Amino acid sequence: MEDVVSIDGPIGSGKSSVAFELSRLLGWTCISTGLMYRAVALKVRDVERRERAAAACEAARTSRFTFSSAHGSLRLHVDDVDVTDDISDPVVLPLTSEVAQDPDLRALLLRRQRELARSRPSVVEGRDANTLIVPDARWKFFLDAPPEVRYRRLHDVHLLSTDSALGYADFVRGMRLVDERDRSRLDESRRLADVIHHENFAGLSASQDAMILYYYICRPAEIRRNSSILRTMAVPTDTS
Repeated sequence: MEDVVSIDGPIGSGKSSVAFELSRLLGWTCISTGLMYRAVALKVRDVERRERAAAACEAARTSRFTFSSAHGSLRLHVDDVDVTDDISDPVVLPLTSEVAQDPDLRALLLRRQRELARSRPSVVEGRDANTLIVPDARWKFFLDAPPEVRYRRLHDVHLLSTDSALGYADFVRGMRLVDERDRSRLDESRRLADVIHHENFAGLSASQDAMILYYYICRPAEIRRNSSILRTMAVPTDTS
């Protein structure tokens, strides 16, 4: 797909914020696959547990998902209703994890995500964006950051979003389990021959990181030229 960018990477790597800023630079739509799962979870929040899986699949099949930009942030509308603030409620997160385990729901949302990406120029971010959602994207990026940077960033968000905040040590233990669970799929995405790697050390803002990705897309000749200059300027290692 010529007018599609995909962004993958581990939890806390900055995928969402960088993807949104990149979409603004390009004038394209940003598609957050994770927000779609949250929206489905919100729809079935009051459904009895034994009926929740079927209700979630029905919501994924029949709902109309629309992404937009407003007031400097990404907004998601479901059936013309802005649900962005509602799906940010911490109580939605455990339910999202629950419904996301259903392979039927994942298959349905995968199809919807592909439909959205093909309908207009898009920046698609989320787990498996490079390998499953839009494997034929024209540009594929893999964002990463050292674990301590990712964990600290996520813990700061955690402290702001819940009243029963975990201490940092306990939080890190949970995040390490997430990293271990995601290791194989991330390794597959990371090893793709056409993926572009970008390391986010938290020294740059999301806008600055997005600008680097923008140059890879719109000014590749400058990227190659500057990389060549930097290599020739490198100080040789003393092997004597």
